[in-house]
Amino acid sequence: MQYRRDVSDLDLFRPEPRGQTAIERAVLQEAYLAESLLCGGMTSIRRLSYNDPGRAFEAFFGLSNGVERIAKLILVSDHYARTSQFPDTGMLKSYGHDLRRLLERVEEVASERQVELEDAPSENTGSEAVVDFLTKFARTDRYYNINRMVQGDGDFIDDPVSRWVDLVKSHAPEKRRRMPSEKEQEHLALARHLDASGLPILTNFNALSGDSLGNLERVVAQNYEDAWIGVEGMLLALRPLRFLTKTIWRLNNARQPLPYYSEIFVHWAQPDSQLRSRRGFPRGRN
Repeated sequence: MQYRRDVSDLDLFRPEPRGQTAIERAVLQEAYLAESLLCGGMTSIRRLSYNDPGRAFEAFFGLSNGVERIAKLILVSDHYARTSQFPDTGMLKSYGHDLRRLLERVEEVASERQVELEDAPSENTGSEAVVDFLTKFARTDRYYNINRMVQGDGDFIDDPVSRWVDLVKSHAPEKRRRMPSEKEQEHLALARHLDASGLPILTNFNALSGDSLGNLERVVAQNYEDAWIGVEGMLLALRPLRFLTKTIWRLNNARQPLPYYSEIFVHWAQPDSQLRSRRGFPRGRN
């Protein structure tokens, strides 16, 4: 009589032969993590609005963490490509969350690998402003709200959200039109009419800058300004990301097991004209 094994005799959880080494998996996971953080941060930067202020901090956390991780991945990959050894953790820990110093070292790697530096912080004032902002956020401003509650009220508003608005207004790739569009003028005229009608319209909102939006006309105007801040802020934040992307692309398969990074970091090297209409990364993300 033929013996038939019971299901309980089988090792159902026996691991399959590995298709990748632990190091290959770690490099890939770190790259995908960095890209995911950048995608989330850029989507939230693009969708900034006075009626959803939490997205601003979501954006700053995503971008600061994403920039730090892709920058450190560049340094690790470059070291491995040159020496066939990964650096010790002390080298990366020495940078802490100092994104400015990290990108200075990345610029050295970029120069050695003949990457154009037009979007690097040392060559682009907008890129420099974004990196300085994210460095301050990574080192101190991520605790701003708790610190403000503990320290008490201030004489003026100087939180990261209001400073981001000021930064975009100063360094926007495309300045805002001085005259509202015809559609915007129509919406503002209707809002003024409703404000003058005396109807009880609730407008208890605050702008991203912290200013009060006390009537419907200001709310409508703020919607248009936020749309501009979202687009131009995204394109401004793109500057350092474009530089980092072009640099890590130079490390594609530089030495096994480094992956083909340009298959992972796919968005940030595109020109402004192709990204201006994007509202999420990847496309369709909210």
